[in-house]
Amino acid sequence: MRSSIIRLYLSFFLILLATIPVAALRTIEFETTEVTAADVTVSPDGQWLIFTMLGHLFRLPVEGGTAEQLTFGPYYDSDPVFSPYGHRVAFVSDRDGSDGNVFVLELATGQITQVTHDPGASRPTWTPDGQAIVYLLFSSGVRSYWPGSSMASVRRVGLNGGEPETVSAPARLFRSAFYLPDGRLVWTVVEREGDSPHWTTRIEVLSPDGAVSPLRALAGYVDRVVASPVGDGLYGRRFFPLHTWYPAARAIEELIFIPLPEGGERQIVPVSAWWWSPRFAVAADNKALYVGHAGRLWKIPLPADAHEPFSRQPIRFSAKVRLEVQDPVAPTKPVFTAVGSFAPPHTVIDPTLLPNGESLIFGAAGYLWEQRLAGGSAQRLFEGSAFEYEPAFSPDGRQLAFVRNEHGKQEVRVFNFASRQMRTLASGLRYGSLSWSPDSQRLVFVERVPPARWEGRVVAVNLGNGQAEILAETASRWWARPHFSSDGHSLYFAKENTPDTGIFYRVPLAEKGKPEPIAELSLGQGRAVVSADGQWLAILTGMEIWIAPLGEKPLKKQDFRRLSPEGGDNFRFTPDSSAVIYSAGNRVWRHPVAGGEREEIPIQLELKRPIPTPVLLRRLRVLDFPFGDFGEETSLLIDEGRIRWIGSERGRSLPRETVIIDTGGRFAIPGLFDLHVHAAREGVGQDAFLAYGITSVRDVGGWLAWLNALADRSETTSEPLPRYFFSGDLLDDWWIHNVDDARTYVRHWKELGAHFIKVYPSLPWSLQRAVNAEARRMGLPVVGHGATLEEVTKGVILGYWSLEHHNLPGRLYDDVLQMLAAAGTRWDPTLVTTKGAELMLRDHPERFLDAKLRAFFPEGCRSVGTGGMRAVGEKVLRGALTEELASIRAAHRRGVKLLAGTDIFGDRCFPAVSLHWELEYFV
Repeated sequence: MRSSIIRLYLSFFLILLATIPVAALRTIEFETTEVTAADVTVSPDGQWLIFTMLGHLFRLPVEGGTAEQLTFGPYYDSDPVFSPYGHRVAFVSDRDGSDGNVFVLELATGQITQVTHDPGASRPTWTPDGQAIVYLLFSSGVRSYWPGSSMASVRRVGLNGGEPETVSAPARLFRSAFYLPDGRLVWTVVEREGDSPHWTTRIEVLSPDGAVSPLRALAGYVDRVVASPVGDGLYGRRFFPLHTWYPAARAIEELIFIPLPEGGERQIVPVSAWWWSPRFAVAADNKALYVGHAGRLWKIPLPADAHEPFSRQPIRFSAKVRLEVQDPVAPTKPVFTAVGSFAPPHTVIDPTLLPNGESLIFGAAGYLWEQRLAGGSAQRLFEGSAFEYEPAFSPDGRQLAFVRNEHGKQEVRVFNFASRQMRTLASGLRYGSLSWSPDSQRLVFVERVPPARWEGRVVAVNLGNGQAEILAETASRWWARPHFSSDGHSLYFAKENTPDTGIFYRVPLAEKGKPEPIAELSLGQGRAVVSADGQWLAILTGMEIWIAPLGEKPLKKQDFRRLSPEGGDNFRFTPDSSAVIYSAGNRVWRHPVAGGEREEIPIQLELKRPIPTPVLLRRLRVLDFPFGDFGEETSLLIDEGRIRWIGSERGRSLPRETVIIDTGGRFAIPGLFDLHVHAAREGVGQDAFLAYGITSVRDVGGWLAWLNALADRSETTSEPLPRYFFSGDLLDDWWIHNVDDARTYVRHWKELGAHFIKVYPSLPWSLQRAVNAEARRMGLPVVGHGATLEEVTKGVILGYWSLEHHNLPGRLYDDVLQMLAAAGTRWDPTLVTTKGAELMLRDHPERFLDAKLRAFFPEGCRSVGTGGMRAVGEKVLRGALTEELASIRAAHRRGVKLLAGTDIFGDRCFPAVSLHWELEYFV
């Protein structure tokens, strides 16, 4: 009964998805002789191959020739396998609107029938009688084959209907299921030895009476396994993950033969490394193995000669490919504030009331401002060009703590209102989540040592003697938000429990007592804050504020009620605990915790865009694009922030007070544009971008409020910042849980000034489609990832404007490149973030001696490098980079539109200069 209800719910959910309007599709066609990472299956009679290319099935004679496309439409089909009698093919597809289910294609008629209704179904295999299908069901509902991810169960479903049967329990890291020639079902399970890089694959067999017994165990991660038709062993695809996140970091990937019942495994041939292992196939007569590798299809004669492991024969083919795709939505032309004009800030951050309730402190354009509630306009608190944020008043109202960031150097400062003196409590690391003790004698905050993104510690500083004490360690993507209890005897903070859940704790400070759970936090929740009187707990849920009264038992999700549909990323309790104060965009609200209507606190602030002094540059050599070189010396006038003319000064008048600069024959190029950054506010100074000629950046994932603040400062000050174009927070499974969420967040991001939408791979494709549909309604381009073949192909089908990264451990071949070119999809490889910068500095350590680099980046960057690639061997890095450069070179020749981005985070070394390294690799 429960299963039927679940299937009914899923059907209803998929019907909802099907009602999402799809933009008009365009058909693109091209011919190719290459295929990237093909899944392959061979017919029982050994006459035909079916392989995958760009999310569709193709049929080909085993000797090669012209391939016939079998499936069509804006779908992604993969994992084909012939039925025992050869007249049907089972495969995985998203054509039902899910993230993957098993379908069956009747080869004689072309009819396609859905077999499973379990989103996340994958890796099908036929029962020996051809009447049922065994498949893996990934527990997350999303297929993922990354090492250590996605628990799965083994399921079986009949072709004639009925409920699926689970034949394995509980969920484990299953990676393959298949039948032995004697009819017994076998599966593989991978296991990791603790937190080490060492993996073991266990092969287990299910007997007719339901008992599970071990068959073999071997070292490494064996992803795909099929049985030898003659029963003498197994064929498997194995790799050895190294201890790093980097996709290409594998010691080797190989096709191996595993003899049964015992004996050492033997390599047949090394193959391309991929996050997922494409399906390979063995002929029924055991005389050949077929595999997709290096852009081609291959036949490997069996039994493989141990002394000639590289024996293989290419299967030449040509294919006419037909795809249905949506056109990308183009970015709109930006509108900038006119010089000399006034405009309110786009965003207000961290609104905080003084304890006496007379004034409001808030952030705008990266500065701190004070506005008296009795009336009057807001005034800056401090002078200078540093970024100021995280304001926190002492409970006695006498002192204000905040974080100050100038040229990338962070400090925790405390300002005394009575003495007007400023004091630095901490310096040189990364700081956040400032909060005071009830007696105003101690300040608690989180500090991190770069380049760590999550790992840090909770530190309390005694303002009387300046002594610092470490209260707790943090190693979590959950906001710790440490703060004292109302009596000062305990500390509240949040910590990760599992990757998808967190726990909010109260820890007695005396003798470092045992943490006491206060509330459970689920994915999408965070920023937990207890009111000063200890009566209320408020949390962020998505972008909403939810609240609950504290009691004796730990709070659960059902204990909270929604206080506000917005402002969850920007809220505080008022000092008297009677209300929550928060901002949404550039508006500030006070909402009583006991209920009732919210009240707006009007912000009286207008930011003026300055009028730049006119500048005439003489003896300048300007880059001439049509000519392909720099021209002769000339003059260039900049007035009101724009180039007014280039050429001879004869007959031209100059504006009053023009500054004239003799450039001495130096060169001028258009401002550079880093098209992939994450400009975290704790990172390097923004002036580094301008110092390296980068006048514009595209931020593809960051706090929307802070990005608006950067844009405000860029447009309304004369300080050296680039122009900002941004998506705001990338949309993933943290934010989006259903179709309504998808629509709501896209609209909200648009209202708050996002220039485009960025989706992350953790967001299921069913919901990415909903985000994409709503973004199109709003006229917003969508940007996605291109780290797997599936992401690239689906991103093109959905009409994403650009695809980010080339983290693939293998090349992209002609089929993919022609698809990108024909669809008009941009590709941003971001070479430097994974390996390019690391290799650049290994090969040219003298770059560390460059005066400009040393001025903008700390000495620690010498040892930090780019954050993690030093664990990867030289051979792996250089081989992967060679493959990526070959892909990019071929893409350029095919007419793919390439973007230059770095994926550098604000707290990672070498932003700005790394764009020059990216361009070097492009050249």
